[in-house]
This record gives sequence, structure tokens and C-alpha cells, in this order.
Amino acid sequence: MALLAATLVPVAQASADAPAYVGDETCLECHDGLGAGFARTIHGRLDDHRYPGEGRGCESCHGPGSIHAESGGEDLDAIVRFGAGGGADACLECHVTGRTMGWDDGAHAAADVACTDCHGVHAAAAGTAQLASPETELCLGCHQEVRAQLHLPSHHPVREGFVGCTDCHDVHGPGFAGIGEAEMARELCLDCHAQHRGPFIFEHSPVEEDCGICHAPHGAVANNLLLQNEPFICLQCHQPHFHSGLMAYDGAFPDGTPPGTPAEEFGLSGVSHPDSFKRVMMTKCTQCHQSVHGTDLPSQSIPGQGRALNR
Repeated sequence: MALLAATLVPVAQASADAPAYVGDETCLECHDGLGAGFARTIHGRLDDHRYPGEGRGCESCHGPGSIHAESGGEDLDAIVRFGAGGGADACLECHVTGRTMGWDDGAHAAADVACTDCHGVHAAAAGTAQLASPETELCLGCHQEVRAQLHLPSHHPVREGFVGCTDCHDVHGPGFAGIGEAEMARELCLDCHAQHRGPFIFEHSPVEEDCGICHAPHGAVANNLLLQNEPFICLQCHQPHFHSGLMAYDGAFPDGTPPGTPAEEFGLSGVSHPDSFKRVMMTKCTQCHQSVHGTDLPSQSIPGQGRALNR
């Protein structure tokens, strides 16, 4: 009996010191500025969804608040607080399906980004996801390097409002939106740029591997989001044409007048320069190789066996 009594005393003491639920009215005595806004949010409308029938309101997420209330708000460790690096566990008790399933494997979780860093919980914030601010400004507030890229001459129309960050990025998990880890990121690009999907009879190898080999997704100085201007981007993989190293004819040239025609009767149609071959072959590759993403039409070149992507 003595042993039993000794065992029950700590249990009774712990029960007496355990925090209890006090209700929203007690919370709003101090946090009165949060009540009206919270009532308009999805959390406010479903305040008992974690504990059906009990309607715990604020304490559904913050835990029982009796000790915190009795201390006049001084004992902050007596409740669940949300801030940098914290609070995701409480959110994930409800948000366990859909986009948030991969949270623990994502870059934001690894960087200790809290849910409340992006989402406004106590007020009806921007958009249906209760973002703390409009999506683009919210993301670019941290990703300043992307903000700079979006101001380059060629850029995805994010600032213009035609594309959003979450159209491509999975902010709650790893990888890209709608693309599994085992799939290539090019599939994401081809969702919009379907004309380049193929399959083609004559394919361009980097297109089949990763669009990022040639294109900068956020912005670039070169046109069409290319990492470099032509011909430099092409010459990263392809050797220059043999003719580009040859010296061209220097001077005016005829337009095909039959041989033997006196020089004064030549119909001169242009002037050649010693570097004309270089100008033609090393100015812009897509002047001739237009179907750089792939084509089903064979090119009219014997050495290229139809694979020159001309047509």
C-alpha cells in the first residue's frame, strides 16, 4: 500500500500541473486583434476539424493555454509557437496529403523555413492559399538572384503575371510541380512548349536530355532564354564548319554571266570579303539549322545524312 501511494503522488501532481483548455474567449482577452481576421479564414471556419465536436479554436494549433494565460502571457514555452524553423509539425498533423506530403524532403524544410513565413494563418491573406503576400513578391523576397534574372532582356513572363512560381516549382516538396523525382525536368517545360516534345525522326540530343543545357529558365541576356548568343552556344558542342576557316574571294563577283563575257558586261551582284566564309558560317547557326529542337524532314545534305536539322 505504501508503494502504491508513493507511485500515485507524482501522477496526481503531474495532472494538477498539466495545462488545460481555456477557450477562445480567454485567448482573445489579450490577442483581441486576431479574432476578427481569424474568423474569416479557413482555419477559423473549421476550428474543430482536428478535434471534432470540441471546437478548441486557437488551442487546436497552439495547444492548451491555461498555464500561458495564468502567467499573463509571460510563459511562452507553455504553448506551441510558430516561427522561423518551427511550427511545421503542428501544420502537418492536418496537411498530410496532396502537395505537403513531401515537405520533409524539400529545400524549404532543409532551410528551416516555417509555414508561417509564407502563409498568413490568423488573417485572410492573399489568394486561396492564405499567402502572406502575392505569390511572386513572396518568393522573390528570398530568391533575390531570380528577381534579377527576371529583369534580363529575355525572361519568362513572371513579372507580367502570365506565369507563377508554383506553376513550375513544388514549394512544399522536392523537385518541380507535378514532376516526380525519377522524371526529367524537361517534362515540365514540355507541358507548355508541347511543339518541341516529339518524338522526332531527327532529334537534337540536348533536347532529349535537359532543356537547361541551352536555356536559362528565369532569364537571360541572349534571346529565347539562351545561355549564350549564337554561335557561341552551338560551338560549346559542335565544331565550326570547315569552310569557316577558309579565305574567301576578295572583290566583286558576277551573277552567273556565261564564261567569256567581257568584264565590262558582267552583271555584278555583290562584293566578297576575305572573311566572308567566317561571316556566313559563324554568325548565326539557326539561319540554316532552323529546326534545332528536332524534325521529321530530312535535310538536303549528304555529309549530314539528313540530320542537319535544316527543315
